Amino acid sequence: MRFLHEKFRPTTSTLHRVVAHAYDRSPMYRKKMQSRGVAPHQIDTENDLPQLPFTTREELGSDPWALLCVPRSTLVQAHMSTGTTGRNPLYVAYDWEDLYTRGLMPLSSDKSVPRLLRIEPGEIVFNALPYEVSVTGLAIHRSVQDGIGACVVPLGKGGFYSEPLKALKMMREIGGDHLFTTPSYAVYLAELAGAPQAELKEMFGLKSIWLVGELCSDALRRRIEQLWGAPVFLYYGTMECGPVGVECAEQDGYHPATNFTAVEIVPLDEPMTDATGAALGEIVVTTLWRYATPLIRYRTGDLGRWDEQSSGSGGCARRLRVHGRLEDVVRVAGKVLHVQDIEQGLLDIPEVSSWFQLRPEGDVLCIVLPAQKGVDAAAVARRVQHWAVTYLGLDCKVEHGPARSYSGGKFMRVIRATQGEIK
Repeated sequence: MRFLHEKFRPTTSTLHRVVAHAYDRSPMYRKKMQSRGVAPHQIDTENDLPQLPFTTREELGSDPWALLCVPRSTLVQAHMSTGTTGRNPLYVAYDWEDLYTRGLMPLSSDKSVPRLLRIEPGEIVFNALPYEVSVTGLAIHRSVQDGIGACVVPLGKGGFYSEPLKALKMMREIGGDHLFTTPSYAVYLAELAGAPQAELKEMFGLKSIWLVGELCSDALRRRIEQLWGAPVFLYYGTMECGPVGVECAEQDGYHPATNFTAVEIVPLDEPMTDATGAALGEIVVTTLWRYATPLIRYRTGDLGRWDEQSSGSGGCARRLRVHGRLEDVVRVAGKVLHVQDIEQGLLDIPEVSSWFQLRPEGDVLCIVLPAQKGVDAAAVARRVQHWAVTYLGLDCKVEHGPARSYSGGKFMRVIRATQGEIK
């Protein structure tokens, strides 16, 4: 098989080349750099990045072609972000080199971080990610099929033709090795299959499951592992940035796609910490492999921190820990609460449904528990309230809702007053 990406090798000057390209081809980037008095020749290594201005979502949402640095006639693919309520969508486009030369390297090449996906040529990979509008499904498909040489079964994620029952039927009849999907869809497919863990493991025999696109605490990961009887690994990326980091076999933090993505953690205006007391910052990404629509110091809106403890299997000196989105932080009664910490604590209680939701109500946090067969709702509510007082220092309100499951799109753990219940 011909691996199209093998001719591309990043070097220490990759960052300089990308910045110079953006400066020469993009009026937006050139104006921003000139306003800071920065020229491309001053940027050579990641230590020079703080000299450059940030790129924000608001800038990109005002113009679909704001990032474009190549002629439109050379583009071969374009995507729109799935969008956030009340915001303009973002567009990202690719030329052929972005897709099939530089773009295959971050996930599929041992020149970046060694074999992080741990998928072999000839294996069968079920791709239960959306293929329409956004980039995720096609990006994973391309990396696995064209980059590694594995066989991809495009299940999709509940689209017009990708019915969940049909996906389960294909998985049973074809048989396969790996599954890519979102945390909520992994739970939903397992629940829909309606078989005990031992039978699910025998029925599908997956070697691994890879989760993309939604917050996933370690407690939720363990639930999914128990449901499917297979190890679960996390992949971190965004529609705007592409792949940013992947977990190794240790399942303990993301390994950045070294030499293909420059990742910074910048201080927050409002200091925040995670459950361990470690300071969090905003994750800022510069793409080193994309030339059609390069991103320079893009503020992702995601919270994270560096863990300097090295990993033997991942082959890199530090790991990235992602702690949810800044906009999803819950503020109640003067406290700053992180959804990931709450999810971790509540899902450690076996009787709490994986589909619980949070609804901030002024100085009160309401925890909505869906009804479940064979579960003493009152007893679960007491355990949840005790946990909230002990670990959050809050006397939370517990509300019992109707039974629920996956209902399409991205599962929203937090219900905002202006949104109602987001499906």
